[in-house]
Amino acid sequence: MIPILWILIDLLSRYLHIVCATLLVGGTLFYEMVVPIAIDELSTPQQLLVIARARWVFKWIVWLSTATIVISGIISTTNHWKQYNSEPERIYRLDQPPRMGAAPEAAVKVPPAGRAGWWWAAHASTGLVAVLIALSLTIGKVPPSQPIRWMRLNLVILLLVMFLATATRHARLQSDQRRVVPSEPPEMREF
Repeated sequence: MIPILWILIDLLSRYLHIVCATLLVGGTLFYEMVVPIAIDELSTPQQLLVIARARWVFKWIVWLSTATIVISGIISTTNHWKQYNSEPERIYRLDQPPRMGAAPEAAVKVPPAGRAGWWWAAHASTGLVAVLIALSLTIGKVPPSQPIRWMRLNLVILLLVMFLATATRHARLQSDQRRVVPSEPPEMREF
């Protein structure tokens, strides 16, 4: 594939992934916290009508966002798989570039929290749980029992997924920096 085309697909994919995650979090927050307060003074039949309509709209947001998140997640994972899958156990410090026959002491062990692949696995698996909960809340004509509790739980899980996404990106960028060997002594580099 043409490199510039792949870059554009990757950027568009990342953008859509973030927008759809924002729609899920914002929609959950709105449906869980704003709608109940807004309909508090309505009669019970009117409350049920408003909740049913809001649920119908939220259902489409959830399903379309889920599909987009899964597709864009696959594209992003494919693009970064090498970084997730090939993190070295040991790296050489930037101030001591590797030399032929260098002693193992010159290498620094990468802690598990510094490996992008572990963060990606946590992000993807927790995201899958959040998406499954969101989908289960919108399946069928009747809401499940205690939907507000499930939505609150899912909101916390979605926020955790966002943190894990940030940690994954940070670990991936740190991994890229560890692979760079400076061409000049550390004291002469500009920061």
